Amino acid sequence: MNQGTPHIVLAGGGTAGHVNPLLAVAGAIRDIEPTAQVTVIGTAVGLEKDLVPEAGYELDTIEKVPFPRRPNKAALQRFPAKWKRETAKVRSILETRHADVVAGFGGYASAPVYATAHKMGIPIAIHEQNARAGMANKLGARWADFIGTVYEGTGLKPRAGAD
Repeated sequence: MNQGTPHIVLAGGGTAGHVNPLLAVAGAIRDIEPTAQVTVIGTAVGLEKDLVPEAGYELDTIEKVPFPRRPNKAALQRFPAKWKRETAKVRSILETRHADVVAGFGGYASAPVYATAHKMGIPIAIHEQNARAGMANKLGARWADFIGTVYEGTGLKPRAGAD
């Protein structure tokens, strides 16, 4: 962790199912550690674009990077370049914010944040609020230091040695 004030970057968004738990955790962090800097990485098109600033948190935005669910030529040609561009943007955000830890809640913004934090050696926590985990949290679970779930049987398995 950085000396002094801890900086926690929360990632996620799209729907209220991702944004509301993110904001609840952000509030809990502020209650527990009032000096913590809490910022959010999301998209400019999900509910987070309005709800996060309204709740008093800074929002850094990236573009959606949906995984091709049915690989076709167009999707396979566009995805790698977009993934590379957005993970580079995430790296810049995490460096600028001096992130000590990343906590993700799923949604389009989470996957590039998980992958980038992993490459940078930043600890990763995942909050899965659904009965079945989405693709972003399944990806992030590979590198997560902690996974918190609301329901049993989400399909998320922590990496060896993690909680």
